[in-house]
Amino acid sequence: MSNRGRPRSASQPKPTGAQVVYEALRRAIISVRLTPGAPLEELQLCKTYRVSRTPVREALIRLASEDLVELEPNRGAKVAALQFVDVVDHYEAMDIFQPLVCHFAAVRRTPHDLAAIKNCISEFRQALAQKSAEAIIVANFNLHGAIAVACHNRSLEKAYRRMLTDKLRIAQQGARASPDAENELARRFQRTFRISEQLAAAIASSDAGAAERVASELNAYIRTQVVDILSSSLGTAAKVSRGRLKEIHASRRSLDDRREGAAKSRR
Repeated sequence: MSNRGRPRSASQPKPTGAQVVYEALRRAIISVRLTPGAPLEELQLCKTYRVSRTPVREALIRLASEDLVELEPNRGAKVAALQFVDVVDHYEAMDIFQPLVCHFAAVRRTPHDLAAIKNCISEFRQALAQKSAEAIIVANFNLHGAIAVACHNRSLEKAYRRMLTDKLRIAQQGARASPDAENELARRFQRTFRISEQLAAAIASSDAGAAERVASELNAYIRTQVVDILSSSLGTAAKVSRGRLKEIHASRRSLDDRREGAAKSRR
């Protein structure tokens, strides 16, 4: 039986310096506390985390393998840029990946997986109550990371995590542009949380069909929110043309129409 998804044991060894740096930078990048394109200077990171250059370099290489950091020869490292122009391709891919990952999670989840998912739901609920933007982003990422682990397919899990990271960074970047960022993010994620609760329940019930349907609903809702963000706060900053935004809207309507048609044909 796989050990993935099991709660952390108190007997587990203390994390290495590289792990500490990796986890701290990963959290900061996903929550956009470290903004896209920000330089990551090795000496400063060594001072911040009180480690030598070797753990810092190991952490940066690992983050680069996850497309969170860009390593440039003779120029050092920087936080990976956000590719807004790929948003249409991203959501088309998520329309396939998210229901598939959740289908396998419903079929293959173990008691340890369910415990991890339940814990993530609790953390998500607490983050929303506190209206902590960073905690909300990280809790949402961890929840869907736990669902990805529960699908027990490493290739799907790896691809899903990368796409989820892009989605959260885009949403967070836009929400932070709001004058009331914390409340704005909490407001947008309230429905995300309610749908995620339904998704967790479907997975716990081993209802693969329901898990697929709820996953599609979740992706459709988040896609709508991201398009709204791109249309307002990010449109100028990301230099997204009006034509491109129209394409994003058209793609969303096309995907929704196809999903509705497929649902009718199954009735």
